[in-house]
Amino acid sequence: MAVWVRDLKIRQQVQLVTLGPLFALLCAIAVLFYAYWMAHLSDRAVRRSEQSLAGSEQLLREITDMYSSVRAYLLLRDPALLSPYDQESPAVQEQLALLRDLESDSPSQVADIDAVREEVRKWQIEWARPTINRVRRGDVTDAAAVVADGEKRMAALRGRVQDLLQSDKLENDAITIRTQQAMRHMLELGVGLSLLVGAALLFLTGVVTRMITQPVEQLIEASERVSRGDFQLSLPPPASNEFGVLSQSFAHMTTALRNEREELAALNKFSEAVTQCTSEVEVYDHILHSLKERFQPQQVIIFILKSSENFLEAAASLVPLAENVRAWPVIEEPHNCKAVRMGRPFRVNDVSIEPLCPANFLPPSLGSYFCGPLIAGGIIIGAVRLEGLKDYWTPERVSLLEGYLSGAATALSNLRLLQTMKQQANVDELTGIYNRRFLEDYARKLLAMASRKNTSVSLIMMDLDHFKSFNDLHGHEIGDRILRHFAKTMSLTMRETNLAARFGGEEFVVLLPDTNAKACMLVAERIRRAVERMIVPSGTDKPLPKITVSLGIAVYPEHGRSLEELLSASDKALYESKRLGRNRATLYAEQAEPAG
Repeated sequence: MAVWVRDLKIRQQVQLVTLGPLFALLCAIAVLFYAYWMAHLSDRAVRRSEQSLAGSEQLLREITDMYSSVRAYLLLRDPALLSPYDQESPAVQEQLALLRDLESDSPSQVADIDAVREEVRKWQIEWARPTINRVRRGDVTDAAAVVADGEKRMAALRGRVQDLLQSDKLENDAITIRTQQAMRHMLELGVGLSLLVGAALLFLTGVVTRMITQPVEQLIEASERVSRGDFQLSLPPPASNEFGVLSQSFAHMTTALRNEREELAALNKFSEAVTQCTSEVEVYDHILHSLKERFQPQQVIIFILKSSENFLEAAASLVPLAENVRAWPVIEEPHNCKAVRMGRPFRVNDVSIEPLCPANFLPPSLGSYFCGPLIAGGIIIGAVRLEGLKDYWTPERVSLLEGYLSGAATALSNLRLLQTMKQQANVDELTGIYNRRFLEDYARKLLAMASRKNTSVSLIMMDLDHFKSFNDLHGHEIGDRILRHFAKTMSLTMRETNLAARFGGEEFVVLLPDTNAKACMLVAERIRRAVERMIVPSGTDKPLPKITVSLGIAVYPEHGRSLEELLSASDKALYESKRLGRNRATLYAEQAEPAG
């Protein structure tokens, strides 16, 4: 039954619940009508029985009055004494007719009444009228014998009437007993029916209520678990009603959300991995591995745009390239690549019927392929081609793939930018790291790229604690040695994509692209601890005191949108580190201006 109820529509389930009270109400109304009808019949029967009993008693009195009237006339011979006889005689007939009507549905009673009527008639014919006539003629000589005969006849008649009266009493008692039994049976039936209907109603209401509330509670619990990131759900069982449709839709939505979350996590993992790469070859490996794992392509080819030579070179591939292009794997005219020329993805879902890219670089003979440009900062630096099954490149897959290509292009662009700047940079002669001029040039380009990409850039300004005291106490040669060891120690604690520069004197700056405040604090703390452990040879038997560094951190765009603003913010954070006791890293926090 539960399965049958569960498959009903919600409206039908509600109707099923309402049918119970409606049925109970109809049963109650039927019981009330039955009780009313039984009470009516019982009351009618009792009234008829009472009327019959009263009529029988009245008949007995009237017959007795008739006999007494004739007897008195016989003894006293006064004609006035016959008046009761004359009056009661028609009344007796009327009473007998009334009793016969009241007992018309009881043949035995009708027979008894007819017998009484006959006895009354015989009594009148055989004794009352002859006696009256003889007295009128004066023929009565033995009044005592006539009275005795009359008494005898009257006793028989009274017996008949009393039998009728007793029969009425018995019938009245029987009707009363039957009425009481009927009412008791009716009460038992009503109570039993009420209990039965109530139990059935409670059971049905419980089943339907559970069928309605259980799916709602399960869906609420599932929603709460999904909101917490838990996709191990217990959904309502399949059903053909609205809950079944809602459960199925929720399952589809949850599956899509889980897939989207997994895809986003995979994409973030990929972006983080390629950001941490220190060479383009390492980025290529990550691209091939991630695209193979996510899209299961038959082939992946990474093309890099060589601007100076004006061609696209196949820098890496999932499957080794054919021998005829392995020696010179290039597309000589970059604009033949539609993805590069249009600056947006190009796809062919069926290579057997759709026009292919005019580059014609090892086109697949079966299936489909997708070619997407690698764009960083609005500049095309290459393209990636994936080959798959027929009609594989749906809009959803294309959108996800563009996310991977965007992350790869950013990583490659950062590496190229860093490599180019390294090649063109001016190096500080003392420390071997970049100088302030290079730092400012690189930082402005990096901030411009971060503005287009809407990413973060962190800046750490550092100052060696008590460095002037070292110079004054140990001389400039030891001071220069400390600066060189500090620069080397600092460089070893950072990724290659980060840039360290000497800002001036004992001040140094580190730029960290695609790095937020939390990650920057970790880098700053790593530098601080490394400097604490740094040992600088003094050239004498007496070791140099422990060297520490104070650091100030600012993040683009939260603390500034230009290099000058970031430098000012980090300098204030550095001053705060000095004020708090040195040998610490402080993140810039904007302070309210003091009242003038």
